[in-house]
Amino acid sequence: MISQMGPGIVYILTVLGAGDLVSNSAAGAGYGYALIWTVALGMIFRFTWVNVSAKYVLVTGETLMHGFAQVGQWVVWLILISMIVLVHGYNMYMIVVSGDAINVLFPLPTEGGAAIWSLFFATVAFFMAYWGGYGMIEIFCKILVGMMGASLVFVAFLSDPDPTQIAKGLFIPSIPKSQGLYDSDFMLMALLGTMTGSIVNMTYAYFIYEKGWRTISHLKQQRFDLLTGVICACIMGILLQVAAAATIHPLGIDLTDSKDMVRIFSEVQGVIGKWIFSLGLWGAAFSTLIGTTVGCSLIIADLFRFLNKNPEEGKKGSPQFQRIYRICVIFWSFSPLYILLTGVSPVFLTLTVSALVVGLVPILTLILMKITSEKSVMGKHRNSWTTNALLICLTLAGFYMIYVNSSQWIMK
Repeated sequence: MISQMGPGIVYILTVLGAGDLVSNSAAGAGYGYALIWTVALGMIFRFTWVNVSAKYVLVTGETLMHGFAQVGQWVVWLILISMIVLVHGYNMYMIVVSGDAINVLFPLPTEGGAAIWSLFFATVAFFMAYWGGYGMIEIFCKILVGMMGASLVFVAFLSDPDPTQIAKGLFIPSIPKSQGLYDSDFMLMALLGTMTGSIVNMTYAYFIYEKGWRTISHLKQQRFDLLTGVICACIMGILLQVAAAATIHPLGIDLTDSKDMVRIFSEVQGVIGKWIFSLGLWGAAFSTLIGTTVGCSLIIADLFRFLNKNPEEGKKGSPQFQRIYRICVIFWSFSPLYILLTGVSPVFLTLTVSALVVGLVPILTLILMKITSEKSVMGKHRNSWTTNALLICLTLAGFYMIYVNSSQWIMK
């Protein structure tokens, strides 16, 4: 069965480390079990958005960018500019976190040990993305998903969580009063950004395309593949909040650095907690570094067909073999390395980039809803009213969080 899957696993490991790990850890550390409900709600939105985008590819036989480009050239430019900036930001903290996590377990005898590890993993990710592409990362992610899932289960179990509070946080939604370093509205916006992840969500439609799933006959297989991946991500997100809520929240410590998470889990759970959490942290960061670089480079390569106003150019072959794909891999692998010379907090950087992503959610969701609701394009597979209702709810949530946070920033 697992051999028939792949895109869902690659996609989930791509988005899990892109902010879910840090955002959920920070949420649990700052607000205990109160925000667990956001994981379940976010996963419903995520499945709906990604499944609709995949359905467009399978029904039409076209790439997702083809659909967006039909709305207008401005959409293509919006995605291009946003993706260049956001993926650059994503890769900054993924590079930092992957180095920090391994340096805890295998510290180098120099002050810049974590930076050296970060440089090493950035180079490895480059080689895997440049020459391996989707095929290599699918094999890698299938191995990694089991390791990460087991590590998070152990970390949550060792934290000795409160089952009653878990149930309350999951089934009784609430927005707690702001406290600590990150206020609750900012935290909600960051969680919404990571769990809906408008830009990174587009990668799944390209992963199934690279897998060879390009016709309606793959629709059932694709839904099962994505649902399995989303459920795994939901469980991992909940486990992260539970572990942080049980371990870090009682101490009243704000997370400002990835090393804080490893240090606190090590102090509370001992050597076992240190090893398990560090490996899980590294796995999330490194898999996302590779998956985001490959997925978004595929998108940009496809996007350039429409900027050049030649949709048929490169359509038959994989974008992986196009020159622009390789340029993107080089840029996103090495341009963020200057972050190693600064004192920027990876946790703050993660939450900020994730919050900014929310600004794109309403726009891309409305466009996606438009192109997948047209009977002339989708036929009997056009969106149902329930699907469109969920997409509208996601759009409204995005607008609301933009309004709330913009108001707060203006007041400050």
